[in-house]
Amino acid sequence: MVLGKPFNLVFTCLLCTYIESCFGLSLVDNGYRDLVIAIKPSIKHNEMLLEKIQTMITDASLYLHRATKNMVYFSDVKILLPSTWPGNSSILRPKTQSYEKASVIIAEENPKYGDTPYTLQYGGCGEKGQYIHFTPNFILNDSLLPIYGKKGPLFVHEWAHLRWGVFNEYNEEMPFSIAINGRIQTTRCTKEITGSIKDCSSGSCSNCTINDRTRLYDKGCNFYPDKVQTGSSSIMYNQGLENVEFCNETTHNTVAHNMQNQMCDCRSTWEVINKSEDFKNANSTHNGSVQPTFTLLQAKGRVLCLVLDISGSMNEENRINRVRQAAEIFLLQVVEPGSLVGIVTFNSDAKIKTQLKTVDNDNVRKDLVKLLPTSASGGTNICSGVRDGFKVLCGDDGATNGDEIILLTDGEDEEISSCFKEVEENGTKIHTIALGPKADKNLEELSRRTGGLQLAVTDKVDENGLNDAFTGLVSEDGDLSQQAIQLESLGRSIDKGGWFSDIVSIDKTIGNNTYFVVTWEDSKPGVILHSPRGKIYTQRHFQSEDATHTARLQIPGTAEVGNWVYNITNSGKTQKVTMTVTSRAVDENVAPVTVNPRVSWEDPKSPMVNYVEVSQGFLPVLNAKVIIIVELPSGVTDEHKLFDNGVGADTRRNDGVYSRYFLNITGRGRYSFKVRVEGIEGPSNLTSKRVGDAIYIRGLTIDGVVHPNPPRPTVSEENLVAQIGNFSRVKSGGAISNPVDIPVVNFPPSKITDLEARVLEDRIELEWTAPGADLDQGTASYYEMRMSNKLLLPHSFSGAEQVNLTELNPQPFGSKEMFIIVPESTKLEKRTTLYFAILAYDEKNQPSKMSNVAMITSVEPLPIIDNHRPRTILITVIVLPLVCLVVGLLIFWYKLKGKQEDEERLQ
Repeated sequence: MVLGKPFNLVFTCLLCTYIESCFGLSLVDNGYRDLVIAIKPSIKHNEMLLEKIQTMITDASLYLHRATKNMVYFSDVKILLPSTWPGNSSILRPKTQSYEKASVIIAEENPKYGDTPYTLQYGGCGEKGQYIHFTPNFILNDSLLPIYGKKGPLFVHEWAHLRWGVFNEYNEEMPFSIAINGRIQTTRCTKEITGSIKDCSSGSCSNCTINDRTRLYDKGCNFYPDKVQTGSSSIMYNQGLENVEFCNETTHNTVAHNMQNQMCDCRSTWEVINKSEDFKNANSTHNGSVQPTFTLLQAKGRVLCLVLDISGSMNEENRINRVRQAAEIFLLQVVEPGSLVGIVTFNSDAKIKTQLKTVDNDNVRKDLVKLLPTSASGGTNICSGVRDGFKVLCGDDGATNGDEIILLTDGEDEEISSCFKEVEENGTKIHTIALGPKADKNLEELSRRTGGLQLAVTDKVDENGLNDAFTGLVSEDGDLSQQAIQLESLGRSIDKGGWFSDIVSIDKTIGNNTYFVVTWEDSKPGVILHSPRGKIYTQRHFQSEDATHTARLQIPGTAEVGNWVYNITNSGKTQKVTMTVTSRAVDENVAPVTVNPRVSWEDPKSPMVNYVEVSQGFLPVLNAKVIIIVELPSGVTDEHKLFDNGVGADTRRNDGVYSRYFLNITGRGRYSFKVRVEGIEGPSNLTSKRVGDAIYIRGLTIDGVVHPNPPRPTVSEENLVAQIGNFSRVKSGGAISNPVDIPVVNFPPSKITDLEARVLEDRIELEWTAPGADLDQGTASYYEMRMSNKLLLPHSFSGAEQVNLTELNPQPFGSKEMFIIVPESTKLEKRTTLYFAILAYDEKNQPSKMSNVAMITSVEPLPIIDNHRPRTILITVIVLPLVCLVVGLLIFWYKLKGKQEDEERLQ
């Protein structure tokens, strides 16, 4: 199939719908517009914070323009203030901007990184990050300047992570390595950066000692770059140095052991940046002003309107009652206290069921439920419903900026495009729910143009998709303590006399406003619920609504921590029954465990990647079981387990981001995603994320003298480990709409990223994780491994000596592979260094990318120090002592000779 321009345009629009909103940050005339910096609601009001943010971005704009060879800068910046801060007439209302979708957040510190700025990155090379995180103390405290450098260059360092998907060129875990010539080298870019290598851990600086086992410097030894550099240095290495720019193909250090080389196949940062969409679309240079404009925005409380389809087709598949069930869960359990809510229904015309009501007590919630539709008839006029929704939203202050519409429809409307322009200019965010297979194909255009969520639901009731869609529509203001969290979503078709049971785990971070909700089709099922302490709730404890076929139980007070077991029985005819459980945080000062699914898909010829971030606040949660459930347009359900093992689609191991490729998108239609997460009780569920953080400058060398900064604050591992216990989470992952048939693409195996080599006497043990045949799916056909005494790069791989792996049959994806070899052509003699790399092949002989390079050295040589002032160091360490010895011997010989001559004269 040939993909022409019309298809590419349609595909771009579908990507913008859910995967990456086209509405928001953009590059216009070389200037970045609508850069949103959002302050978390928990941060206290501070006017100086706003001034410092503006100064940082102004400096960063000038620096970015220079670093990108006069191409791009920051043009339009919006600072989103918490609703609790004092306002004034100069502060505007946001349109679609929110804390959850901001490019930059100002929030409390991450326990691992303290005040160090960082960028959260899920994906691989060239993929955009999620957000940049600054703390208020970093912004306000100028005493941190010696430690991180000027804030403008630092912001550009983080911007490169976020916008262009490049990585750090330093490595705190491996700051030194052994070069090909056996010398110790510093991990840096460029190699021309000069400085001193000293151990200043004791308070005074001394020469470094070399560890007998590692042959590298002992812990405590650091590289202190010269403050004044004669050559250039890289922004992604040390943002605090002068003369910094992005490393290019000429200056890049391809042999440095850093994330940039590992993730981007040894390409320089500038090569990656230059191939981004920004630089494909930007003009060659921008010679005008680079001064950004700033706009202060302040969100009010949540204001939303339900706009629900009641056309005749809603009578099919019991849709009208299912919508009532799901909307009831939303109004009674999900919408945040203090929100303003209105309701509009539409068929051929629209009708306002209620103007905005303040949700400040349970009676208001119940009154809203009574206004939900119970019958359906007529045609479908989507725009009439949207326009009446706008009228309702104007009811509080006469404006709709920052408000929300939840639009649900199952029908087609030839006139839907008539309100596209009006919707885009209105400032209201529209979340769309496409119900059934015939919902208008252009429905998602409304969410695309307004930055709303795109959701799709099939008529497969036992997947509970409609309840999931409404339950996932929580506020995006960043206040997790007020958000409803879904713990369970399960449906089953139960025969007469049949039953099903399951477990819902409530952890210590949640438990307030906990609801168990059962829905059914025909006759009320039996329900028994056991609390962790043995209390039994039966059907009589549930409040039943026969009209909507719903039974609801609210657990009094705070729900017990532990495993809740429910059992549902069916005494009537075969029917579909669902269980939905929601809860809220137990303490506003303790972040609950949350689940954040995302989808990445560049184009139809590239694989789709599912990412699920599981975290408690800024700390990632490990050892969870994460399942992605995909409803295909055909109605078939496809399930896959996601991994946090650093293999395949997962770029970093143990960062709390679980990933997997999804390759089953071929037919037209909507694909709906849902995530189930189960936490396993253990001693250490939490660890720290590996992210794109700014380097902590340990000090500088000035006129040959090292001036160290205070050591980086240590973080107790106890602060990074929490006994969460068992937990359950379910979250809708949205939907995508595929407009055309896509041929099956035969992808090669995924790149092996964890190849390791160890010396065992005269043998070498090699270990890695098996890729799949198609990326991370299935089993590869065979491997090709090569070794060399020179560093292996992709272009030199085929010329290196091949290792015989014919007896090794690849195992399925995720399995551990191990192989032991005895080198024949290269004896493991003193100072023998060998490099290894590997490829995997599929059944069609398609190779993966070359793996990471593993290195071994057979015995411990005495390394030669090679860095930064090599001639000076060699003269000091080796040449000068030899000269002194020779001079001493000459003096001794002349004295001896002179004494002999004197004795002869005396004779």
